[in-house]
Amino acid sequence: MSAFTFESFKCEVSFNEIVDSYTGEKTRELVLRNNNNENFRAAYLYGEGLKEISRSKSGEKNNILGEFLGIKKNDLNSMMSFFKKYGFLFCLKDYEHFITFHINDVVYIKDNLEALINIFNAQDTNNINYKTLLDSVLFLLLNEKRDIKIEDNICYSPSNNDLLHYIINANKIRFDTNNNIVQIPRGDGGTIPAYRVTDHILNEGINDVIIDEYKDLMDNNDDSLYFLRQIVKSYVTKNTSILNIDECLIIDFLYHFSRRISIISLDNISLDMPFQEEVYEVLIEEKNSDLKQALLKISKYLIEKELNHFLSEIKPKYDANTMRPNWNLPSLLSAMYLSLFYLDSNQAMHRICQNINCNQLFLVSKTNQVKKYCCVYCTNAVSQRRYRQKK
Repeated sequence: MSAFTFESFKCEVSFNEIVDSYTGEKTRELVLRNNNNENFRAAYLYGEGLKEISRSKSGEKNNILGEFLGIKKNDLNSMMSFFKKYGFLFCLKDYEHFITFHINDVVYIKDNLEALINIFNAQDTNNINYKTLLDSVLFLLLNEKRDIKIEDNICYSPSNNDLLHYIINANKIRFDTNNNIVQIPRGDGGTIPAYRVTDHILNEGINDVIIDEYKDLMDNNDDSLYFLRQIVKSYVTKNTSILNIDECLIIDFLYHFSRRISIISLDNISLDMPFQEEVYEVLIEEKNSDLKQALLKISKYLIEKELNHFLSEIKPKYDANTMRPNWNLPSLLSAMYLSLFYLDSNQAMHRICQNINCNQLFLVSKTNQVKKYCCVYCTNAVSQRRYRQKK
């Protein structure tokens, strides 16, 4: 039984190599158009994921989402093979000629989708990989958002990054005109002036920011502390008339994470953040259980935000031939996101194939501890490798 089907065309694919006339640097871009002689049909099968219908060779991989996410950054051949096999990410029916598409744009789209799947996998499990979860949450929150075009037409718009803009544009607070000043007792009988902030992570619901420490940070012109200064500014000036409770929680998390565990640099945002291993070890310590809980809440917020954004152009339709409901899917990428819409994270998850030459994600029941390989091809490949090693 399938939840939905998708129809398109496979692709003719090659590439151009472009040389910068000033630097001599070489870059490559894909050259594609629909192969109108090869139809492509896919369906989302419950418990199996998004699959091509009527594959001619049953031994081949048939794991659309996993194969796309398995494309390495500089592996042009795998990228071209994927589009020849399953068609392009976006509809090309309006382009009779070949179009060009930057390889880095494919990687950018893939990384955004992979981050979302990583967050899905962290839900409702007792064995959370906090490194993957933290890196993926920070990536979706803080990576540079950009539209992607085919010629002059926008084909991909990521979810908005208004919160990051809010943080970057935050201004210093004027304490002399504010009523939230409190005096914290010192050991010598004196007091320390502090600014009282509403906090969604601490049990007390408030946090007192020492004013002298705040001013010292604002006066520090070290470039490596730029984003920390902006986080602290936005933390003490959170405007609840502009921000919702989830966005306030995100700012509070970024503040406490930066103060307790590690500074975050906007120059190093990726799915594999350059934190030392001890950062993740400190995060999972009992004293930081409030940060872990906040991280999981933020991850749920991001799942809803990302899915709602990428599903917004998908419309329901009714197929009178099959007498069943279906969806009007504008692109292969939208079909991938819709497959996540149907994922019950309480029952299933995406697991990494244990074939060392594959390592692609595949959909599997959480109760199935036996299935280690994404397809028959990988199962046979591992068996043959073990057989050769015994000889």
